[in-house]
Amino acid sequence: MRRYAMPSLRRLGGLSLLLASSLALAQPAASDDTLFRALGGQPGIKNVVDTFLPLVVADARIKDNFADFDLEQLKLRLQEQFCEISGGPCRYTGKYRDRTMDGVGTVRDMVTVHQDLQISNAMFNALAENLQLAMQQQGVPNSAANRLVARLAPMQRDIVTARATPAAPDRGKLLATGGVSTVEGAAGGGIVPWALISGYGSRDSWGANAYYTYLGTQDYQLASYGVVVGIADRLEISLADQQLRGSLAPLDRLAIRQQIFGLKVKLAGDVVYDQDSLMPQVAAGILYKRHQRLGGLDALGVSRVQQLGASDDHGYDYYLAATKLVLEHSLLLNATVRATRANQMGLLGLGGDQGTRTRLMPELSVAYLADRKLAIGAEYRRKPHNLGLDHEKAYYDVFAAWFPNKNLSLTLAYAVLGDITVFNPKRQRGAYLSVQAGF
Repeated sequence: MRRYAMPSLRRLGGLSLLLASSLALAQPAASDDTLFRALGGQPGIKNVVDTFLPLVVADARIKDNFADFDLEQLKLRLQEQFCEISGGPCRYTGKYRDRTMDGVGTVRDMVTVHQDLQISNAMFNALAENLQLAMQQQGVPNSAANRLVARLAPMQRDIVTARATPAAPDRGKLLATGGVSTVEGAAGGGIVPWALISGYGSRDSWGANAYYTYLGTQDYQLASYGVVVGIADRLEISLADQQLRGSLAPLDRLAIRQQIFGLKVKLAGDVVYDQDSLMPQVAAGILYKRHQRLGGLDALGVSRVQQLGASDDHGYDYYLAATKLVLEHSLLLNATVRATRANQMGLLGLGGDQGTRTRLMPELSVAYLADRKLAIGAEYRRKPHNLGLDHEKAYYDVFAAWFPNKNLSLTLAYAVLGDITVFNPKRQRGAYLSVQAGF
């Protein structure tokens, strides 16, 4: 039976510090009027609401739910609510009058007014998207828009009272909340899996993405492509194909291929709605890696990764990821712990002459949400050193991910991969581009 090596106290301490920092940032901001002023005070809030409601009643996803509401009264209540929650001088009465209840109109509170509306998660998110668009059209700074959404997001628990049964993918999650596809297939950043579930299917639906990533360094080119399916915002299934080629002697004919099958399960928390909680979204995943081909080393008499010193040509990675979206600060923070024996992600097999044990490796990500369609960040991934001929070092990158719509995302990054074998002993670095398309 393989033994698991314990991570160093320094590594665990650093990981704990990141998680503690993310949880501290998630604390609600102190009561003040800075957000109120950033929204433009009462005139600015009125302009946002005046823009927001026409978007809602024109949105085919949710307009029927508001057919019987007194929109002028609703405007006043929303202005009160946004004013109070942003630190302004208003007091939200918390009441609506539904014209269909009786001749005068029955007064109901936030919870009961939504019980008959049968609002699903996808509908709630559609409201949030329309509010984001309204604030954008009114010139509200992105940081202020995120802060308002952060304070409204926990209301999902009162407003969402139904589960939908759509016949097709509902694309009900907020833009960018499925992340992008990593080079190993799972949703996350470019090189680190996050706790997010891929696709835009809400808890009542499903979604899928196909992706292609190309990374070029001085001596190597890595191409990765695959498909990822997210089901009920709970389960993720991925299939990835990686191909590594060399371009400099003696590895100019090198050709390696690996396939990766992945499963991820969301265990707890919600990255969007838990803005008033210390709880991050947590997910556990497994990646099964199988070597398919090692070519171009015939002159060295090598045709299998075991001849390079690897113990196996197939095996598993296990990981636990915690992701916290801190909208009050427009930040996404992620910490992942991976149990692995993989050499260069498995491209050079698993285990080796320097070690065969499964070890725990930390992986970290941080991203700043520059606007609702653009995230800028950095990642770090520690890796084991199992092969004598490969002085394996950590990966890290800086990236920009752009989400023009829910069907497409583009990620551009600069990555440093460290040494890759003693045959070309230099730090490998270069740019990569990833394209993801889906529904």
